[in-house]
Amino acid sequence: MTVRPPIVGAALWSAVMKAAGHRCQCQGVCGKKHADRARKAGRCERYNGEHISKKGEVVLVATPRDPVNEGSFTEAARLPARRLIALCPTCYDAVRALFRRAEKKLQPQDDGLFGAEEFHVARAAENDAA
Repeated sequence: MTVRPPIVGAALWSAVMKAAGHRCQCQGVCGKKHADRARKAGRCERYNGEHISKKGEVVLVATPRDPVNEGSFTEAARLPARRLIALCPTCYDAVRALFRRAEKKLQPQDDGLFGAEEFHVARAAENDAA
């Protein structure tokens, strides 16, 4: 059974799911090996609409293949279907957590967009004297 597409972006989501064969496309980016029966690295086994006990029905997410260069996860609707992949919620959450941790390790920007000296405000006494 396949899950109905979302109301917004249904055509894009359907195109991504069709290309993925309605199966999660994670191949270990989430941190799991997704090993097949021969213990070789493989692809996640979750299918769209599959029922998992205690978690319910799997609904795959269309997300950017390369979130660093393609933009954030929330900007996926602006990308063409060929630049998106289907991930199950477990893999999607793990990948997002990895990117959040990596972003926290980045050094904050030292320089602001504008220099603070440009916004110097004269005291009221100086304004009255002029």
